[in-house]
Amino acid sequence: MVDFPGEGVDLQDRDSDDGEVSSPWTPPTPSTAQRADTPRPSTSGAADPDRTDRTDLTTPGPVGRRVSWRSVLVFCAVAYGMLALCAAPFWVLAGGIAHPLYTVVIGVGMFAPLIASIMVAKLVDRTSWRDAVGLRFRGRWRRLLVWAPLGLLLMLGINMATAVLMVLRGVPGDLTGGTWATELSRTMAEQGAPMPTGAAVALILFGSLIGVLITVIPALGEEIGWRGWLRRELAPLGRWAAIVLGGAIWSLWHLPVTLLGHNYTGEPRWAAVLMFVPACIALNALFSAITERAGGNPIPAAFAHATLNSTLGLTLGIVATSGTMGSLNWFLDTPVGLIGILLTTAVAVLVMPRRGRGASRGDLPEPTPEAG
Repeated sequence: MVDFPGEGVDLQDRDSDDGEVSSPWTPPTPSTAQRADTPRPSTSGAADPDRTDRTDLTTPGPVGRRVSWRSVLVFCAVAYGMLALCAAPFWVLAGGIAHPLYTVVIGVGMFAPLIASIMVAKLVDRTSWRDAVGLRFRGRWRRLLVWAPLGLLLMLGINMATAVLMVLRGVPGDLTGGTWATELSRTMAEQGAPMPTGAAVALILFGSLIGVLITVIPALGEEIGWRGWLRRELAPLGRWAAIVLGGAIWSLWHLPVTLLGHNYTGEPRWAAVLMFVPACIALNALFSAITERAGGNPIPAAFAHATLNSTLGLTLGIVATSGTMGSLNWFLDTPVGLIGILLTTAVAVLVMPRRGRGASRGDLPEPTPEAG
């Protein structure tokens, strides 16, 4: 973009106040400091309010930009309210979280943060929703194609490492996976589909991959809200303050299903609620790091989120024996237990872009011309 300081000015000779012809007009040459401080106009001719309002978490917080707590409260109210409504029937339906409709209804509830982000962007902030949540693709395709599978592999690695460490600390298990494979083959034969053990294992792994890809859809409903909208809105607090607060907000959003017994099966509910706070902060750090690496687009984080949800049972099952489930400690031996929290935090720190690198140049919304 080029500035034209003399645009609209007649560059022909003109009369001076004393009636003499003046020399051709020459625009003043600004100093280097003046050029650096002078705002440059947009070539589109339209205002770009989001450019000053949104940022990524690689800086402590943009000058002149504050968190809109009103927007945050509206966002939380809508997201919390919708999930609470989805969970409410299972307080009275027989079976609770074991009810056949539970997974489907709560899957719908996972879109609550997405809907909340739309409502805030359109009705409160009156800005571009795609800019507000980072759903921009121009110049980001390469990073998206890299970080979507990397996010999946990172989360799968954390799940698997947690299961291995569980066995290494003394919980009964089989690190070779042989017990799981044998039992899997036997189960297939009992169901009338006998096949070689290798084929049975391949079939289950392929089915798990399909499950992850399907789960990406509801996971994206969460990621657009949490890592897309809330991460950016809390950015002025600084990267780690925003991650801690955002993770705490995210954990408490799960309260309706956590109280039903969704997380930390069989453990006291008050302890489950407390334990889920640091777990969500650690996961928020990892998913935020992946989002930053992807230029602010939350889609790769949705792949990581879907992998967390879809492969926990698989990774535990691979190392499990008959005594595993009765001996594991949900607060210690799972991806949302202490071991998982430490592993996830370590990976998040490694993945997180350093200040001024990674997503810092790409995690900004593009100009959106306003109508009129």
